[in-house]
Amino acid sequence: MSETSTAQKGRAAFNLRHLRRDNCGGDTRGDRKRLLKEAMRELDPQDLAHQAAMNSNIVVADAHLNVPFVNDGNGTFRRAASVEEVLAYQDARMDGVRVQKNSFETSLFVVHLPKSMCKEIPDFYTSEVDGREVKRPRLVARDYEEAKQYLEESMRWIAENFIPGGIDAVAGGDMNFDESTPHIQFQADTFSPKPEDPDKLRCRPGIAYNTDTSVRYTSGPKKGKQISGNQKFIDAQRGLREHMHALGYPVELEVSERHDESLNLDRYTEQQDRERDLSNRENDVEVKKRSVQRDMDAIDHDREQAAKELEQAKAANEKAQGVLQHAEEQARAVAERVLKEAREKAEQEAEQIRSDARERAEQEAEQTLGLAEAQADELFDRAEETARSKASEITAAARSEAESITHKADEARKQAERDAETIRSEARDEAKRDAEQIRSEARKQAERDAETIRSEARDEATSIRDEATRDAAVTREEAEQEAKIFIEEATESLQEISHVDQDFLRVEIDSNPEMKQRYREIVIDRTQEESAAVLRRALERIAKRRQQEQQRDHDGDKESPDGGKESPDGDKESPDGGKP
Repeated sequence: MSETSTAQKGRAAFNLRHLRRDNCGGDTRGDRKRLLKEAMRELDPQDLAHQAAMNSNIVVADAHLNVPFVNDGNGTFRRAASVEEVLAYQDARMDGVRVQKNSFETSLFVVHLPKSMCKEIPDFYTSEVDGREVKRPRLVARDYEEAKQYLEESMRWIAENFIPGGIDAVAGGDMNFDESTPHIQFQADTFSPKPEDPDKLRCRPGIAYNTDTSVRYTSGPKKGKQISGNQKFIDAQRGLREHMHALGYPVELEVSERHDESLNLDRYTEQQDRERDLSNRENDVEVKKRSVQRDMDAIDHDREQAAKELEQAKAANEKAQGVLQHAEEQARAVAERVLKEAREKAEQEAEQIRSDARERAEQEAEQTLGLAEAQADELFDRAEETARSKASEITAAARSEAESITHKADEARKQAERDAETIRSEARDEAKRDAEQIRSEARKQAERDAETIRSEARDEATSIRDEATRDAAVTREEAEQEAKIFIEEATESLQEISHVDQDFLRVEIDSNPEMKQRYREIVIDRTQEESAAVLRRALERIAKRRQQEQQRDHDGDKESPDGGKESPDGDKESPDGGKP
């Protein structure tokens, strides 16, 4: 490479910072990633914008000039596509390596492009110091390609001559051309092959950075003594300068701060001890300054991120509350609709079951009453003669029976009201649980009601037959005839009451209190009218039968030769009142 002549001399040097585990919570990966995201910022537009906001020296328009790189594992480097590639290379090397608590595993190196290889842009940056506006220049590379070669060669010399693990220890980094001075940043681990097993790595940072028993002077007055970490750093800085100077780059072996003149090799040797402490302090200050700045940037970034996440969390919570409220409203509406439909269906099915059961009960009652009527007709004929003498008693009995029928009708109406309320309540409750249970319970209740109606009809018929049988010796025929009248009237009353029950349940289902009350009043009036009509019809039929009997007696009945009277059907009664 041809040497570039320039009036301005430059220095070849590097800065160094170690990442200790005890300062990173026991794991340096988070710090490594943060430093890589700062150096390789051009790979992510968000990282670039964030770093530019934190560091006023970054020129976003020049970020495309930066060169991110990662170790390819073959002694060379390739362009990196993400920070994760560098982290993955580091993680692979660190896997299984034991690191002491007070030791460190990662080092950060920074090498600036010498001023002699830059051109200055005056008053590029503007800042405010103590209320005054201050202008600062910016240094950019004179030759972009040459600058990249210089930075890569510097990194390679440091890796091969200073870093314990050599070029393999360098994971990756970035050449930054978008700040106040072009420079390279790269991370390297402190691992080196074990002498007894080169395939395995060990953590021995003291080989390069501290005092180590394996690193000693090989000649001179200090031959055999261990070399201090400070001296190793000085030797490395000198070695880098000598190497880059030997390659023809415009750098000095050393520069006199007083006279700004170049020193020959002899004077450089005499000066190195005086410059050693100053160089170390400058390097330490620069490293600490950058470290503090990065820490402050990280804190600001974390604070902004936390505020952003808090706002996002609040928005998400509000959205979740809205979604939850909407879901609850929808669920409530669906539940109400389903419950309403189930209730209506259950009530319809219950009403159908009650109607069917009532029809079956009425049919069975009519059959039972028909049979009783037939049996009663047979007894009427046998008791006709003896009924005349007991007319007054039958009349009283008929009046009592009519009152009983009226009372029973009223009780049936009240029972129907109670049954309707019970059935309606059960239907509502059962609709909430299970429609099938509603149908089952309604069916059972209807069957019980039907059985009750049938039983009452049978009991009534039996009672009439028994009463007529007991009184047959005296008033058998007339009593049976009156029983027939009562049965007919009772049948008509039961039919009317059945209609009343249907109407009553229909009004109840409509759930109209006013209409319910009006209907109850109508039912009461109707029941009283029906009871009076039953009594009136029974008395009319009794009176009619008496007139017929009187007319028949007036015309004269034929007596049998043995003194008995002939029955209406032509049969003769025995003297004791029975048929032969």
